[in-house]
Amino acid sequence: TFEGMNEGKNTLAVFLSQEIVKFNKLLSVIGKSLKDLKDAIKGLQVMSSELETIFNCFMLNRVPDLWALYPCLKPLGSWYNDMETRLRFMRGWLEKGPPKAYWIPGFFFPQGFMTSVLQRFARKTKIPIDTLRFRTEPLKIEDESKITETPARGAYAYGLFLQGAGWDLKQAKLRESDRNVLFS
Repeated sequence: TFEGMNEGKNTLAVFLSQEIVKFNKLLSVIGKSLKDLKDAIKGLQVMSSELETIFNCFMLNRVPDLWALYPCLKPLGSWYNDMETRLRFMRGWLEKGPPKAYWIPGFFFPQGFMTSVLQRFARKTKIPIDTLRFRTEPLKIEDESKITETPARGAYAYGLFLQGAGWDLKQAKLRESDRNVLFS
């Protein structure tokens, strides 16, 4: 996974290492605050205003501000499930190597991923990165697990959402949104 990172050849590994640092920070903050809250509930430590805020967030099914290191509007239960999915994606990448397709919403900093893809292409082709632009070619695949190999150039991405429009999978183009559906 990290082969060639120190020589600057594996820009995706650099991106992955930065993401892992952010996830480890998040997990550390969550672990410490849960331990402190547990101790405060038991009376082993003072219930600070910060811990009381976390407790109140739990009662209201909200994500504590202390944990909101990536933007998400989901309630606490859904946020936690989303975080677990993000961690599984990152662990899979770390343990099994680069995936065939990348789950863009799972990143703290998706722009960093896009930049690392451009850097990888620029270094491979010796074309200056500032002259490169993205070109997208939508696949007619609904399930990313059916992608069996990586593209010759670039990267496959999935998990993007549309607002105010729908997606025609067969024709691979935008269409009118379904009635009463805001996001698709």
